[in-house]
Amino acid sequence: MPQSSLFEDIDSEFDWKKIAYTLLLSRAIDSIEEHELLPQKKIMYQFSARGHDFAQIVLGSLLSHKHDAASAYYRSRPLLLTLGLAVSDAFAGPLGKSGGFSDGRDIGVVCNLPLACGAVVLPMSGDVGSQYTPTAGWAQAVR
Repeated sequence: MPQSSLFEDIDSEFDWKKIAYTLLLSRAIDSIEEHELLPQKKIMYQFSARGHDFAQIVLGSLLSHKHDAASAYYRSRPLLLTLGLAVSDAFAGPLGKSGGFSDGRDIGVVCNLPLACGAVVLPMSGDVGSQYTPTAGWAQAVR
């Protein structure tokens, strides 16, 4: 296959404008948290997704089937934004507000995103490695 044809096939699978928008949105949220909310002590922790964002957004853009699922960790906001997390909910979690994905509990970045259609982000807890058991269970259930 000629190289130009390969790139055309890859390019047609992605909505690059949406990917760029989501990347810039995620970085803007990080910046607001880093430079405004954390210094003002409106959030307790700031877990920047910068550097983790592009791969998550590309992956998220490929997860569309109702049996698709992803396991998250504390820097997974770009993935959640790609899969449909509202910007208001992205801010509500770290601010400890009800209505966010943690509903005001935990450290604000422990997330889940149940969706009626499309991919789901499985619930997580703050313990390192705690995402593996529910993810393995999801995979076995789909089988």
